[in-house]
Amino acid sequence: MQRSLEIELISAEGLKVDRKPVKRKTFCVVKIDQKTRVCKLDESGGSCPTWKDKIEMEMPINGSVRFISIEVLSRTSGGAEKNVGYAKIPVTDFMGGFAPQGHLNFLSYRLRDEYGDKSGILNVSIMVKPDGNNIKYSTPSPLVVATRDYAACSSQAAVNGQMWRPKTSSSMAVGAGYGGREVTGVPVWCTYQQSS
Repeated sequence: MQRSLEIELISAEGLKVDRKPVKRKTFCVVKIDQKTRVCKLDESGGSCPTWKDKIEMEMPINGSVRFISIEVLSRTSGGAEKNVGYAKIPVTDFMGGFAPQGHLNFLSYRLRDEYGDKSGILNVSIMVKPDGNNIKYSTPSPLVVATRDYAACSSQAAVNGQMWRPKTSSSMAVGAGYGGREVTGVPVWCTYQQSS
């Protein structure tokens, strides 16, 4: 079984080749499994190109594809293509229990050159196109509780079917390494001066 993806290569920021800013003529190559698609060339964007090019590709959902690879290339004045950097996008970032079909995901990834050095940032949007089997034409009631896929903010909450961490005894909390009695959060400290 396959899913149709709509990948929009939006832009990039701070592109560098050999630690020098890219001057112009950049493009992207998207690879899913053995399939490759090339986006349009940006002639004048330099180190901050804007493509806004939508590509539609098919991706198998049998677990064989774990990443989408996007490579940014620069074309020199002599016509040679130079690798600027690449990004590997995990499939779980846009295809999981928390991102329903038809949801548009805006993502940014760090580009790395062949030596592993930072060479810029890539901005993309990815949407898993909905198949015809999941289309519902009824209007939801305002009293209907959100479904399991939409209600959770973590994988643990999705499994338990609840938004909060379950209560644990103090002996379990010590063994598990967390309190578990209340919502886990980060303390925020605030200092203020009194007017005298």
